[in-house]
Amino acid sequence: MDVAIIGLFIPIIAIVMSLLIPIMALYFWYRVRMQKSKERMLAIEKGVELPPEPVPAVKPATPLDSLRRGCVCLGIGVALIIFTLVANVSEWFMGGGLIVAFVGVALVIWYRIAARKEEE
Repeated sequence: MDVAIIGLFIPIIAIVMSLLIPIMALYFWYRVRMQKSKERMLAIEKGVELPPEPVPAVKPATPLDSLRRGCVCLGIGVALIIFTLVANVSEWFMGGGLIVAFVGVALVIWYRIAARKEEE
C-alpha cells in the first residue's frame, strides 16, 4: 500500500473507533441490565422471594479527598506550564496548565475550609 493511503486511513479509523467504543459499552451495559431484568421477572413468575437489589456503597467525600485531588491537579497544571516553557509549544498548553493549576489551588483551599469546619 502507498504511504499516502495509510496516512488517510489513520484519522478515519481513529474517528470510527472513538464513536464505536462508547456505543459498544452502552450496548453491553444494556444487555446486562436486560438479562438481570429477565431473571428477576422469571423469579417473580415462579413465586420466588427476591432479595432487594444491592445498593452500591458510596463513601462520603472527606476533606482529604479534596486535598488529594487538589495536589494532583496542581501537579498536572504545573507540569503543563513547565512543558510549555521548556518545549516552546503552543500557548494552549499554558492556558490548560493554568486552568488545571487553579482548579488544584481551589481544591486545596476547599480542603483547608472543610478541615476547619470539621474541627469545630
